[in-house]
Amino acid sequence: MLSQEEFTAVATLVGMIGSVVIFLWKVFKTSKIFLRDHEEVKKSIETIKSEVMPNGGTSIKDTINCLKDTCQRIEITQKVLDQRSKAALHYTGRPLFETDKVGRVTWSNESFQELTKEHGKFSEGLDWICIIDEEEREEFLKEFSSCLEMCRRVDIETESVDGQKIHFLGYPYRISEKSHEGFLIHLYKEN
Repeated sequence: MLSQEEFTAVATLVGMIGSVVIFLWKVFKTSKIFLRDHEEVKKSIETIKSEVMPNGGTSIKDTINCLKDTCQRIEITQKVLDQRSKAALHYTGRPLFETDKVGRVTWSNESFQELTKEHGKFSEGLDWICIIDEEEREEFLKEFSSCLEMCRRVDIETESVDGQKIHFLGYPYRISEKSHEGFLIHLYKEN
């Protein structure tokens, strides 16, 4: 039989060995989880890398580059079409002007500028409204604002500051049924 001191020494040794085994087991278990997570992270990185690296036209990077080129071509084509339309409208005999979605002039043709030259230059903003007789202006603005808000055709007869009957006829650049990006408006004096 073991003496009290020997028993205490053996028990202490067994306790230390048990603690070391438990510690090593926890380290091993944590390391195993870490290594498994590390492998999943590596697989995810490889998947992302394969999507971003060029591989003959099907990677995300290739798709983005193709979309970038397509968007640049569309932008160039749109600029050409816009300039072509403006050039065609600029020399027409009809006085035309374009507004943005809140009614500010963004463009006008030569005929409009000739028709309104006595009242100032209306190349931008809401100054164009001053060609309308002051007594008629409030009613005109109310109707015009309604057309802007409701995205509907402008068809307003009013009186100019010269006392002549003038007619505004225009259509919205519709984006959807309820939204637009401005109007193209034809202005003419009535006989």
